[in-house]
Amino acid sequence: MLTVLPIQSKDEQKELCSLCNVDFNIDAFAYKAADGDFIGICQFYFDKGVGYIQNLAYAQGADDTEAMIIMLRATMSFMHRCGLSTSELCKDCMPENLLNMSGYIKNEKGVYTVDLNKFYGHCH
Repeated sequence: MLTVLPIQSKDEQKELCSLCNVDFNIDAFAYKAADGDFIGICQFYFDKGVGYIQNLAYAQGADDTEAMIIMLRATMSFMHRCGLSTSELCKDCMPENLLNMSGYIKNEKGVYTVDLNKFYGHCH
């Protein structure tokens, strides 16, 4: 069974980043996806009212695209619930196959972005 959970320990986050060959950001939040085996990690942070996906990375040997997209959606939903209306992707933060399925669109400045209010519907 797939689980997507927030990583509570910075030691665990650092270890999982290593397993995914991505730089650990001590200041970032992170989710992990697993189905018994570790699938991948999503590190993200907030800055000036924007949510940034730092990386969405597979664990070495993992190849579950659906699980990775579910984890990305959980991250985006968390950002939206925190009151953010915009999310952007950091440069080269995910493999091309995930980028194509992410819902983020390149804007006029060449930055991949998504309007979270439009994506999730704006609730008052």
